[in-house]
Amino acid sequence: MSRRSSLTKSLSSVFLSSKEKKDDGDENTPTFLQSSSLGPQIATILEKYADKIHDDSFLKIVRQLEFWFANQKLPEDELLALTERLAKTASWREVVDDESIPDEQKFKIPTVRYGRTELQMPIITCGGMRIQETWIPDNTPLLRSNKSKVVKSKSQDNLKDVILSCLKLGLNHFETARFYGSSEVQFVDALVNLMENGTIQREDFIFQTKLMAGATSTKEDFAKQWEASWSNVDKLGYVDLLSFHCVSDSGQVDNILSEDKDGLYNFILGLQEEGKIKHIGFSTHGDAENIMRMINSNKFDYVNLHKHFFGDYHAAGTLDTLGGQGNEACVKRALELDMGVFNISPFDKGGKLYRPSAAVAAAIGPEMSPIAFAALHSWKTMGMHTVSVGFARSSDLDEVIEAAKIYAEGDKATALVKVAEDRLKNLAIEKLGQDWYQKGLLKIPSFYDKTSDGIAIGHVLWLHNCLTAFGLYEFSKDRYGNLEATSWSKSKSYEENVKKNFNTGNPGRSFDESVDLTEALKDHYDPELAKSKLVEVHNWLKKDASMTDEDKAERGWKQAYNLTTWEEFPGEVVSASNVLLSRMGIKKGGGNKKEAVEEAKSMRGIVRRKSSLILEGK
Repeated sequence: MSRRSSLTKSLSSVFLSSKEKKDDGDENTPTFLQSSSLGPQIATILEKYADKIHDDSFLKIVRQLEFWFANQKLPEDELLALTERLAKTASWREVVDDESIPDEQKFKIPTVRYGRTELQMPIITCGGMRIQETWIPDNTPLLRSNKSKVVKSKSQDNLKDVILSCLKLGLNHFETARFYGSSEVQFVDALVNLMENGTIQREDFIFQTKLMAGATSTKEDFAKQWEASWSNVDKLGYVDLLSFHCVSDSGQVDNILSEDKDGLYNFILGLQEEGKIKHIGFSTHGDAENIMRMINSNKFDYVNLHKHFFGDYHAAGTLDTLGGQGNEACVKRALELDMGVFNISPFDKGGKLYRPSAAVAAAIGPEMSPIAFAALHSWKTMGMHTVSVGFARSSDLDEVIEAAKIYAEGDKATALVKVAEDRLKNLAIEKLGQDWYQKGLLKIPSFYDKTSDGIAIGHVLWLHNCLTAFGLYEFSKDRYGNLEATSWSKSKSYEENVKKNFNTGNPGRSFDESVDLTEALKDHYDPELAKSKLVEVHNWLKKDASMTDEDKAERGWKQAYNLTTWEEFPGEVVSASNVLLSRMGIKKGGGNKKEAVEEAKSMRGIVRRKSSLILEGK
């Protein structure tokens, strides 16, 4: 029996029997279905789309409706409009798979010219960082996964489903990296299979991978890494976009920009001349000054960087060389140089917006999700070409399809995102004060400046803003935990610590009360206020600090809802210990396990049963 016919039968039965006993004992029953006036109307909308909505999407709809009904007291007409929009958007799979609908009538993700590459780039990119079987690279002795087993795993079936769904929607840019564990291997295998069975041609998609380049990497080091990568991707014939990965510190920048004939850049130029790669770029999690150096070299066709409404990750609170902070100036300069501009992870590193705070969701409003807002800010306000989405499951497409459809409305989309931006800015000014909002992250030295003693001062103060203004607790806790993971020895010099302990994907360390930051903050407009905020946020977020749900509610840090329906295959938390334990079989990764399936089944049953009971007037 289809989902629709089953739900229809359940709904119809309420008119035939009034004797079904009401079950008040289920704590998971959504309160919006207990409304005698609203419940039947929502049930009617769900019935209309029931057989078109995936279980994952169904759970996400229920969670969002519960927030807007129970927490925000959204008026009935607006809640019904939201239900209709969410259900209709989540039924995209039914539409793309319907062969009776001409292809030209189906919605496609818009494309834009990707700077000087001249590629027609979809405004959404399928990122390969969260969908692979394991985080362990295939060049790790003893622990590496067997390639033949990885491509026959359940994660590979899931990855193929995501790739096919993306291609049907016109989303044809697939981005991975040498150090995304088994991602590169799995993406290539899936794409090659689709080419071999005639589903796609090589020119139908854009493939990007990335290679690490350290400050002391030689041509031989880099060539060895390339050969390992090429052994995976050679079946594709060529790489459309090859990137230097995680370019963060000045040593890396110097090495990459070197004009030495045996340097790294000239090595990549050689690959381009051989036809193995088409375009050269770089990705970065670094400070704004080093990013600007790379951009101003004018050696690159595109850049992958962070530029998010809620803050620019490790570039937040770092000098941009033009008197500002963060990556806005870098984005503008890259566009001036006709580079393609790719926004890294706006939904995760830009605020963990698949689990938004109630404050953020409420300020943005029910007209679009926080995820859609983040994407629209990237496209409409910043002019960036594409945003990466670390897809873990095909239902992750729901919110980005919503964003792309709004984007396609042109001026209406621009106006909609402007209203949400103004609400959020006003909220930040109210919580932070006008002076701090405007100047709080300016004139702060980078973690690469010796006066900071390696402390990511701007990053830590940014997290204070994220908490105080927007209530992004889980996001801030995660980010601060990454800084705390950076080791630091008092017996070693600053230079020795940076060389040994800084990770180019996660540079900087957490606040250290023993460090005198007087010199580092001498140019800040209010050094004492900055110091007090550093202490305060450290005490909020340090690893041994606890925060109860009541504490979070009192501070306005409550979560709105959780759009993660099951943990991604490699596991959500990326740490050395988790990776090793997973490989040893002690800790399992994610995947759509039995528990997730049962949860969806249970929620469908609750929604149907409670809807029926509400219709009976019980």
